[in-house]
Amino acid sequence: MGQPIRFGLFDHLERRDAESLTALYESRLALLEMADAGPWYSYHLAEHHATPLGMAPSPNVFLAAASQRTRRIRLGSLVYLLPLYSPLRLVEEICMLDQLTDGRLDVGIGSGISPFEIGHHGIDFMQSRDIYDEALEVILKGLTHPRLDHRGKHFRYRDVPLVLQPKQQPHPPLWYGARSEASIQFAVERGINIILAGPNAVVAPLVKLHAALRQE
Repeated sequence: MGQPIRFGLFDHLERRDAESLTALYESRLALLEMADAGPWYSYHLAEHHATPLGMAPSPNVFLAAASQRTRRIRLGSLVYLLPLYSPLRLVEEICMLDQLTDGRLDVGIGSGISPFEIGHHGIDFMQSRDIYDEALEVILKGLTHPRLDHRGKHFRYRDVPLVLQPKQQPHPPLWYGARSEASIQFAVERGINIILAGPNAVVAPLVKLHAALRQE
């Protein structure tokens, strides 16, 4: 018998002209308090930059506040845009949030789909996937080892002591926004959960592929 279906909330925390940012943040936190008292399984927050679509360009700041207003619902990013982060700093913040939530953190990861948002940070969009791949490698090392050593094209760390650890072992669940057969393969090979969006005609074949690859 399969797992029961569980429902979550996916939020962009978009700007509303008639509402102050202070009021916007407070209304979302109040909404999360109600969701926490109800049947909702999770709350996942998108990361956007330089657009009114996302008024939480640092998901961790908002999720830290949400961690203190909730007790049950899972909280997470959907997704961290890894090319914009120092992997070492993100490892430390993930550990902090997983402890603050008492093990309720989900970690969504991605390379970003908007050349404009990535470009505003001085990152060449054509290199973002390569940066993402290496950043993920560093983050997984950092979450599962007491010290961090890495020599790569984009990041270098030498014997960094990692004094913070996540509550969930070996690390919080990872989620990946999949859009193609190649991205499904990428996620399955690394044991990462997938997020899919789109019409049934697009999603159904990818779900079947995911199931088949996991079975293999």
